[in-house]
Amino acid sequence: MKKSINILAVPALTLLLAFLAPDHLRPAEKKRTVVGSSVCASCHAAESIGNQYDRWLRSPHAKAVLILKTQPALALAKKLSIADPAADRKCLACHTTGRGKVDKTKDEGVGCEACHGPGSDYHEFGRHVDTVNRQGAYETALKNGMYPILGIKNIKKREKLCLHCHTKGRPCYPVLAEDIYRQTISLQVISELRKGDLNLKHQLIPPFPQY
Repeated sequence: MKKSINILAVPALTLLLAFLAPDHLRPAEKKRTVVGSSVCASCHAAESIGNQYDRWLRSPHAKAVLILKTQPALALAKKLSIADPAADRKCLACHTTGRGKVDKTKDEGVGCEACHGPGSDYHEFGRHVDTVNRQGAYETALKNGMYPILGIKNIKKREKLCLHCHTKGRPCYPVLAEDIYRQTISLQVISELRKGDLNLKHQLIPPFPQY
């Protein structure tokens, strides 16, 4: 007499076998990669939707890697025994997209994907654009690797992302009070994306509604 198989146990057994299987037999997880802000510019440099790319170009984020080549940066690097801050991973981790590990973005500063996530899957038009159902398009983009940092509900996630670099623990944390104030990123700043004359918001303009 044949024994019956408990089909409810099959998924658990499958997971167990996958866990125990040698690495070369396990299903490979898809690794999303950065594509570079110039790819984002193919759409987001359009004036008809607000030219978010131009706003980024004029922001401190876009110039973050250039700071590493200035005299103050070189002087600080010398104190930290860093020969070339523009080539050192400890500096590039926060001053470039891809944490200094991606050749195509090593010179672009803190680009679009540093905040929005690696775009290899979601950057394609059909994977994050829908002028009729903006919320649906956004949720599709999230499934394809975009970071869920937009909107008032995601402030804490945005805070965690910002404070990954804007933290007292970084080697270049300033010592002068005026510099500390200038570089402080409070929760209010993270919420509003504004500080003084600095405005990091780059929303889509009408007729496209906001997320």
